Amino acid sequence: MREIAIVSTDGATAQRLAALIAGQDFRVTTYTPDTLPAELPALFIVAMPALSSPEEQVIERLRADEATANVPIVIVSALPMNELQSVPYASDWTIAIVPEPVEAKVLVDTIHFLLGGS
Repeated sequence: MREIAIVSTDGATAQRLAALIAGQDFRVTTYTPDTLPAELPALFIVAMPALSSPEEQVIERLRADEATANVPIVIVSALPMNELQSVPYASDWTIAIVPEPVEAKVLVDTIHFLLGGS
């Protein structure tokens, strides 16, 4: 079972996202930006409420660290797509953006795509 880490400062958002992928073949754990997992998950879901947020800083830290630079990330956000696509890491092939309100099928399909269809 593959580990999915959901990162959000808002516990309700993290729980809602976890519920959307419940029943899939994933082990889902929620974290705040300052309590990331000790062991690397297969994928991060980062709920990004704003640019320059603690969640965006998590993405920047993950991409700057060689050990985590290629771990796939799904960014979930209600921000306009042109703002999200303007950040330096948005063109990274290991990052996908899912707009709010999140549809369960879109989120699950995106996770499967980033994990190589497994």
